Amino acid sequence: MTPALFISLEASKQDPALQTRGDRKILVTEIRPDSEQEAEAVVWRASSPPAKCPVVTMRDTELATFTERAKQARHCHKIGTEIYTLLEGEMTMEVAGTLYTLHPGDTLIVKPGVWHETKRDSKFLCQVVTANCAGIKDRQEH
Repeated sequence: MTPALFISLEASKQDPALQTRGDRKILVTEIRPDSEQEAEAVVWRASSPPAKCPVVTMRDTELATFTERAKQARHCHKIGTEIYTLLEGEMTMEVAGTLYTLHPGDTLIVKPGVWHETKRDSKFLCQVVTANCAGIKDRQEH
């Protein structure tokens, strides 16, 4: 087991998954055996299929990096809190009927049970931490 996992912004930006589907999970509640494996190296490197993505598992927290290419339906979490931090570009989110525009370094925290959606009207790179979650079972789509 590695003591830590270092993910540089440059490594994230070079990830083929961000160029194609627009998202990459790095911290997960459960490993998807077909596409992920527990990270063995301290420095994270993007992988392309058929190689499996190195991830870290944590019982109730997830971390993902995503761009405007990611498929983001309007959703809420039953118990999870989402913490969005914009890394590059400009991103608009609608939370409970209010629009928020994020700039690099801005953070938006969305509480459990609150419906929200990321707008894909500009280029951006964002990280989202979902804390106190139960993975896919925690998410409800509208």
